Amino acid sequence: MEVIKMSKYNTIEVWNKIFGNKTEIYDYAGRLIKKSACGNPYSKFFPTIDHIRPLSRGGCDILANIIICHRDTNEEKGDSFPHWMANGRRYLAMRIRGTRNEYEIYEQE
Repeated sequence: MEVIKMSKYNTIEVWNKIFGNKTEIYDYAGRLIKKSACGNPYSKFFPTIDHIRPLSRGGCDILANIIICHRDTNEEKGDSFPHWMANGRRYLAMRIRGTRNEYEIYEQE
């Protein structure tokens, strides 16, 4: 399995593009992450970059396929796609109609 690590600069760059000036948000699984924790893996609010469709499963390394989520959410999802569990909930990624590489994440009941 290939592991790709993103630098603090890249995480902050992606954060700024997605969340602008927000300093903290909840990821799709409901976990709090903070911009100030970028690059600090010891923080309980550590944000990570995750590919919705993993590169190992044919995903592209483009912004449309990237989300920022809590380290624990990322670890629980791993390389699972299109179904996975995170924070005790089930999720499904579906390609956005009319696109080739953009996905939306839906919580399943």
